Amino acid sequence: MKKIIILLLCCGVLMGMVGCGGNTALPPTESPPTTIAETPTETTPPTTEVEPTEKEKEHLSAESKDQATEPPATATEPTTTATEKPNEEIKPTAPTKPKEEKPTNAEEPQEEIYVGIEWPEVDPADIERLVIEKINAYRIAQDDAAATVLPGLTRVARHRANELTTNFEHRAEQHVSTELQYGQFVDLGQYGMSENSYYKGYSREAIGMGDWFGTAESLSDRITDGFHHSKGHWSYVGSSKYPYISIGITKANGKWYVCVLMREENYGG
Repeated sequence: MKKIIILLLCCGVLMGMVGCGGNTALPPTESPPTTIAETPTETTPPTTEVEPTEKEKEHLSAESKDQATEPPATATEPTTTATEKPNEEIKPTAPTKPKEEKPTNAEEPQEEIYVGIEWPEVDPADIERLVIEKINAYRIAQDDAAATVLPGLTRVARHRANELTTNFEHRAEQHVSTELQYGQFVDLGQYGMSENSYYKGYSREAIGMGDWFGTAESLSDRITDGFHHSKGHWSYVGSSKYPYISIGITKANGKWYVCVLMREENYGG
């Protein structure tokens, strides 16, 4: 019985060895690969090197020589000029005027200075005439007689107007008339005082001064209205008690000076 069992075991072993002899494989030495889910990537096919021909070698050697002679290119930042600024407006420049060449021998023009209105020159005699006309118009308007002009007395009035330019104050009439020897002569020789004799030329005097400007017409208005609106002066300038009149007017130091002489009697013009 034991021999039968041993014989069966041996037969089984022999059959197993015969059946697996064609499919024998070595047992795996590495562990089975693990699976990882990845995004598929492109794979480049393997390149195969091909040896170039003789002509291609000559062409490649020529290109390599050319590249060796050329300087290596360096990366530089692009420069921008004033006319090629990106995203920036270019403002136009105003054209410059050419400089005027001044002649060497020509005189340089003088600057004009504005000093105000230039009034025309006025003749003082015209103002004197207009003032007398306007004074007489006021006298007539108040029922008084017009005054008469005496030429000799006008000479005294003009002399006084010139004196006012340096000394603006009244002066005793007998000294002025005596200096000019005009008017009624008063002889004190009979009293033993001949050296004190004098001339009586006028009775009352009115004087005025102002930095007026304008025409003869406007100046005469200022002067006449000034005396007419002065109660003290008009009390004798506009009074019929003094029927004779003369006026002297002059200009000095940028001002006008006026002297009005009134007289009660006519002592010979």
